[in-house]
Amino acid sequence: MRLGSVVLIVVASVLTFARPASATSLPALPATVRVNIAGLGTSYAVIASTGTISAIGPDGTLLYRGTGKTLARTNVRSVASLGVELPSHDAAAGALSRADRAALIRDARLAIAESGRQAIVTVPFQFSLLQSADDDLGKSVLQADKIQTIKFQTSDGLLTVNGRAFRGTFELAPDDEGDMVVVNAVSPHDYLASVVGSEEPSSWEAEALASQAIAARTYLYTHLAKHKSYDLEGDTRDQEYDGVASEDSRTRAAVERTAGLVVTYRGAPIEALYSANAGGITEDSETVFANALPYLRSVPSPGDEVAKDSSWGHTSWEWTKEMSTTQLRDYLRQRGLSVGTPTAIALTSVSSTGRVITATITGSAGSQPIGKDRARYYFGLMSSLFTVKVTPTGANERVDVTNTARISALELLGARVVQTSFEILRDGSGNELGLRVTGYVYELPATFVFTGKGFGHGVGMSQWGAQGMALGGSSYQQILAHYYIGTALVAVGGG
Repeated sequence: MRLGSVVLIVVASVLTFARPASATSLPALPATVRVNIAGLGTSYAVIASTGTISAIGPDGTLLYRGTGKTLARTNVRSVASLGVELPSHDAAAGALSRADRAALIRDARLAIAESGRQAIVTVPFQFSLLQSADDDLGKSVLQADKIQTIKFQTSDGLLTVNGRAFRGTFELAPDDEGDMVVVNAVSPHDYLASVVGSEEPSSWEAEALASQAIAARTYLYTHLAKHKSYDLEGDTRDQEYDGVASEDSRTRAAVERTAGLVVTYRGAPIEALYSANAGGITEDSETVFANALPYLRSVPSPGDEVAKDSSWGHTSWEWTKEMSTTQLRDYLRQRGLSVGTPTAIALTSVSSTGRVITATITGSAGSQPIGKDRARYYFGLMSSLFTVKVTPTGANERVDVTNTARISALELLGARVVQTSFEILRDGSGNELGLRVTGYVYELPATFVFTGKGFGHGVGMSQWGAQGMALGGSSYQQILAHYYIGTALVAVGGG
């Protein structure tokens, strides 16, 4: 999730965490929220229902009602003189047989030979009905020179987009950059029940899930209407939202028992930031983001350590990442930063918690400063709570033959075997049977080794920390009071 636009607030005295109170000045959440569930935009969206789907055009006309699948596409190429569409290059649209595709391409080439390049036209937007399970083009129902706001609803099932199921209704719309997205209009309750399960395992402690529900509701409350066609992004740019796949009875219970509660500071809803694991201590907001917020102060987060006993979560507590100089060079270039082949990384400013505030990377083509939380992005790290060292070219490392994970990692780094260790196999009489490989000595290339703790920006509530506190008997009120300093819970209502 991200930090939205917030005003600069001078650090003030800490308030007492009050019991939930009514909010006479704060409006309730709306009946529905609008979420972009198509990420950075899509050019190919198969929209259907587990029951009956109705597609309604921008003028209110019923375009389709039935149990079939519909298809929305942008920039559809067709051969005008033939009235046929060219096969899509989209990986998700590959059901045409090889012979059918070849025939379409052959006809297109003939049309181009007769009419020139003008034979190919591009339709900016098309809405079609798919005729069978292996149809990936469909029968066109509507074509336009811009994205049309087609609405989809169902009364006897769930709506699906590219196989993912959601409650509520859908609408096709342009995002802020003009790309086609699918907007899901859904009740705050159903949205939050999915967010809680998308952001945390639904098997976690009830108090941790309740804390997440309130933090997610508060984030929702402060990020309504942030976009032209919808409220929030349905991914980690705001909050992860995976539809019905991530909700169950426990996530719904967490939303229902905290219904309408948001976290406030001096009567105003807060920026309820949270991350997966703070690595044992959270961070002051201005260290990572632009503003110093009095309720987002660094606090101990000892509960984070429970992640180390998790089969899947242990890497969010402590982790190591190795990259050869050539790997790091290529990685940086992909992110728009070029210093040639890296030779050194200086951590020029580190917070009191140990997080890197600024760093400078030096390479064969110069140096580049990196500010705030950008080190996570440029180096591909789980958090900014890290140290780094350089292993020079030629360093050796011995690995047991049974350590296949390390052998694989060294091979990916480009290390080479310079020595192989053997042992003699003997039978019961002491006769030699042969040799068995026991290990290898690798010579490593120059390598940057990042060692760190935590996962995410580390500001606000730590999800693993909340789970650790819940396991220790803390209530959701105590968890939220710990991570959001001087705040109060207020009941705004509406979900």
